[in-house]
Amino acid sequence: MGIYSKTRDYFRKLIYLNKLQKQYGTTFPELTKKTPLDFVQHSAPLVSIIIPFYNQYEYTLNCLYSIAENLPEVSFEIILIDDKSSENCDFSFVNNITILRNEENLGFLRSVNKGVSFAKGNYIYLLNNDTKVHQGFLDELLLVYRNFDNVGAVGSMLLNMDGTLQEAGSFFLHDHTPTQIANKKIYAPEINYVYRVDYCSGCSLLFKKTNDDGVLNLFDEQFAPAYFEDADLCFHLRHSQGKEIYYTPFSKVTHYNGVSYNSKEKTDNTKEELFTKNHNIFRTKWGTILNNISAKSKWERMEELYGDKHIVFFHVRPPQFDNNSGELRLTEIIKTYLKLGYNTSLIAPKNRIKDRYNAYFQRLGVRVYYAYTPIADLTFFMRRFVKDNPLVWFSASDMFVKYYAFAKKHFPHSKTIFDMVDVHHLRYQRALEVSPNNKKYKRRYKRYYKYEKQAANQCDIVVAISDDEMEYMTQFSPEAKLLVISNIHYVKAHQKDTPSFEERTGLLFIGSTHHPNIDAIHFLKDEILPEVWKSHPDIELHIVGDVKNVFKDVNHPKIKFHGYIPDITTLFMNHRIMVAPLRYGAGVKGKIGQAFEYFLPVVTSSTGAEGMFLKHEKNALLADNGKDFAQQIIKLYNDKDTWLKLQNNSEDSLLPFSIQTLIEKLKVIEDL
Repeated sequence: MGIYSKTRDYFRKLIYLNKLQKQYGTTFPELTKKTPLDFVQHSAPLVSIIIPFYNQYEYTLNCLYSIAENLPEVSFEIILIDDKSSENCDFSFVNNITILRNEENLGFLRSVNKGVSFAKGNYIYLLNNDTKVHQGFLDELLLVYRNFDNVGAVGSMLLNMDGTLQEAGSFFLHDHTPTQIANKKIYAPEINYVYRVDYCSGCSLLFKKTNDDGVLNLFDEQFAPAYFEDADLCFHLRHSQGKEIYYTPFSKVTHYNGVSYNSKEKTDNTKEELFTKNHNIFRTKWGTILNNISAKSKWERMEELYGDKHIVFFHVRPPQFDNNSGELRLTEIIKTYLKLGYNTSLIAPKNRIKDRYNAYFQRLGVRVYYAYTPIADLTFFMRRFVKDNPLVWFSASDMFVKYYAFAKKHFPHSKTIFDMVDVHHLRYQRALEVSPNNKKYKRRYKRYYKYEKQAANQCDIVVAISDDEMEYMTQFSPEAKLLVISNIHYVKAHQKDTPSFEERTGLLFIGSTHHPNIDAIHFLKDEILPEVWKSHPDIELHIVGDVKNVFKDVNHPKIKFHGYIPDITTLFMNHRIMVAPLRYGAGVKGKIGQAFEYFLPVVTSSTGAEGMFLKHEKNALLADNGKDFAQQIIKLYNDKDTWLKLQNNSEDSLLPFSIQTLIEKLKVIEDL
């Protein structure tokens, strides 16, 4: 890249990042005209939104307007608690909200407790009246409960009026002092994923109305009127109820800090005094827990909350789980490490903020690296890692060879894992058996042979995808550090709910532009289907994957190219047979496992069957040459009994690829 291109790229990044930083900037509107508001009334709302206030009428009204402009998808009720305001606060034009008016001034904390006792929802959402909510503010908080087990409370990303970060979760340090994550760009990767915290501000906090025994979750009134009540509630949820506290950046709330409902309780004369008083109460109550904190910075504390469980994945990009089986497998591995309680990071060195897969992993709790400054910033990102001994997982030999030394520099005591995905050089060796004069295959064979030999020698653990490939790799690595982790599959439909034999038609092939898939399509159209069409001219082949550009000249009425489809459930349900006539390749074929997930019978080759434990006429039909493959298609297409036999054996065929098997293998890695 020349200096002009680099300069242009630099300024484009700068402009884009400035735009991101300003996108949530706001001003407080002048509410000269009171537009009527009509909220939907729910008899049994899922969430009760509790907004206490004392005076500050226009702020409360502004908060309600922002909710109306960003309505949650879930059912909710709004409870306003007027703590005996001295101003005239008229909400007569706001329909279907509840207003509780205190006969005496109870203060913020006791007003919240009153609202919780009155609420109908299963969840309580505390919201300051001096806030403006943004799209997804409530739904994203609830999503954390769906994505994670044992959630106690979830807090939002809080923004200042100018769109800068006010708070992204809070922690306690070794000296018992509280600290918040602030002074970061709102697009920085280290604050743009769901992570554990000690507590989140009660300014925007979601928790369940009752504990597991049906007892109300309330603020401890010894912290009245305010300060440390939110931290205390989160500590109670975590340390007394065994729950985890999370922060999510996908729920964003602008907080007009300093003008909140209880500002009368926080005058300059009493603020510091009240803070110190309640801090001492908090330290006395939770001293044993606080004494176990050794972290001296918020970043240390963030990692401390995950114990000794830390893993860093190096992959070429955020895994495109809906695009190919290798990245679907990696996604399942990442998700399983998350379920095992690991603080999980994903480093895709050339990743960009706008990659559409980032948010998927961030919502699951993965710290995803992407370029977030106009200059190279991976080194700066790595400084946020405190532990020097995580597991480091390299996906494929390219990433290992390029980033092994870099990773070891930052994590000198790490355990390194070389995940082969498949034996790449073996795949090209087999490709050369079909196309012996292909110069590209020759070059790639030599490169991957060198890379995979080097990686197998340097790493601590080699992960192969099948028993056959593990056996093959013993020539490069001691058997003691070899381990098999295959694809991960589980049923995704109920067999009784799938369409019958008679309701299905056509053949299905799934494949990316990976050269074994391209060869398989050529094999189908040139040798297999002409034989099929001699007796069954109406059978159609449906091809899913971004391969149309490779086959621009194919214009056969019975061959349909669908391109990339994110969700292909319907295609699995509607077709009669999955075909996978692979003549070469390596690894385990995810497309076959996917077919079994939806009880779709398969015809494949001996190469396609590798690592899948397939037996002819038990859980698949197998054939290698064109005529034999065509005959097996015709047989399965016409023979309902054989089709049902294969379908009935689909679920058992997935047993070696279960999540439980994966968990057992990952625990072996911990012990190696």
